[in-house]
Amino acid sequence: MTITLLPRTTDLVRERAGLRIHQLTETRWRVSQPAGAIVGYLEQRGDEVAVMRMTADRRSFFDLGMFDDVDEAFDALRRM
Repeated sequence: MTITLLPRTTDLVRERAGLRIHQLTETRWRVSQPAGAIVGYLEQRGDEVAVMRMTADRRSFFDLGMFDDVDEAFDALRRM
């Protein structure tokens, strides 16, 4: 069996409203400040997008809300 890797046609990192959106997987994005501090994560779950933050004390994620699309979820995370 042969596996052929194709080049990406889109950037992995986008910038918007002074933050970077880095696509980690097909369904998860990390949102960070330009200096590298992580603001939160976005995750596609079916038809909705979850906004998540990681807690340092528990080393786990907690949901901040569910939104209709990635743009709406990003705007909500940016304002939190």
